[in-house]
Amino acid sequence: MLKFGTSGIRDLTDKLLKEHVAKQIAEQIMTAGWQEVTVGRDGRTGSDKLMNEFVKNFTGTIHNLGVTTTPELAAQNGLGVMITASHNPCQYCGFKVYLNHFEQSTLDLPPVANYHKWDLLPKDIVIDCANGGLGHKLHSLGFNNIVNYDGEINQGCGATHPEFLTQYCQEHKLEIGFAVDGDADRFMMYLNDHVLTSEETTTLIATLLNLSSIVVDETVNSGLSNNFKLVQSKVGGQSVIRAMQDAHINFGAEKSGHYYFDANTSTSDAVDAIILVANAYHEKGLNGLQQILKKYRPYYQYNRNVKIDDLSDNYDEILTNFVLPKGLRKVIRKSGTEPLLRIMLEGKKEKTVMKAWQDLAMRLKIK
Repeated sequence: MLKFGTSGIRDLTDKLLKEHVAKQIAEQIMTAGWQEVTVGRDGRTGSDKLMNEFVKNFTGTIHNLGVTTTPELAAQNGLGVMITASHNPCQYCGFKVYLNHFEQSTLDLPPVANYHKWDLLPKDIVIDCANGGLGHKLHSLGFNNIVNYDGEINQGCGATHPEFLTQYCQEHKLEIGFAVDGDADRFMMYLNDHVLTSEETTTLIATLLNLSSIVVDETVNSGLSNNFKLVQSKVGGQSVIRAMQDAHINFGAEKSGHYYFDANTSTSDAVDAIILVANAYHEKGLNGLQQILKKYRPYYQYNRNVKIDDLSDNYDEILTNFVLPKGLRKVIRKSGTEPLLRIMLEGKKEKTVMKAWQDLAMRLKIK
């Protein structure tokens, strides 16, 4: 049985092709008893070859969405397979499996017996589509105000490279603009003079939805607690969704730019966020959105990614024994997609946080 990580199966596309992973997935789905599946891909180089191999080896009925977004694939009923590496660079690809809108961590799935929202999306809003599935979708619907529609996916553009959006909006004297990643589940936005942080965007969305309580992953800035009751979850979309379900809250946010609007849907959808904010901009104007953002007062955060290979063998023990001064918060975790240790320290004062970081860096022997 193939093992799925926190974001499905993800690796270099050449390796996935060499090891015939698409064939293995098709065979395991059929072994589980499935005779019908919906498939889609995000348009990156090599995703067509992986899809062709999957289609060739799945002998049942296939509903092929072609180049599309993860949220659109996840919205389908029944079993769905999305060929994507989401925000990873173009040389990567992967597979996500959905059953009735929920991402699965196994292919041992017993068989079980979309709403149209595009009219809600203003056509005069600029969207950087990261050369992924959303650009193809919008282009087919007649949207013309989109950039990075047909090129190398995620390369110097989209939500993982918001500097492109900043430059584009400033050059064209635009007050607002949006960016998604290759499979359009990650969202970032430019407003007036800069790309908003995920916390600023969360403030905007939660206020527009008139929410008092929200779910956030543990890396999100605690400064949001000055305006909302925070329910914290572990990092990862599935953790956020579970926390939303447990707390009966229909909005969740991740530091990475994923926003969830329904506890019964297991994927974030950038289009939902764009529809909400873009229409609010048309109604309230730039000043109205800026007034909302003034409510957010961030705490100081220090974030550092460290290569695990650069750490000593006993780094786990060092981290376990490291005690923060009172009033500080830490989140230290291994990346789910890269060989990195992600370190976040947070507190109200920069000086206190940086002193703690210097202490930890000395113990870990980080330069």
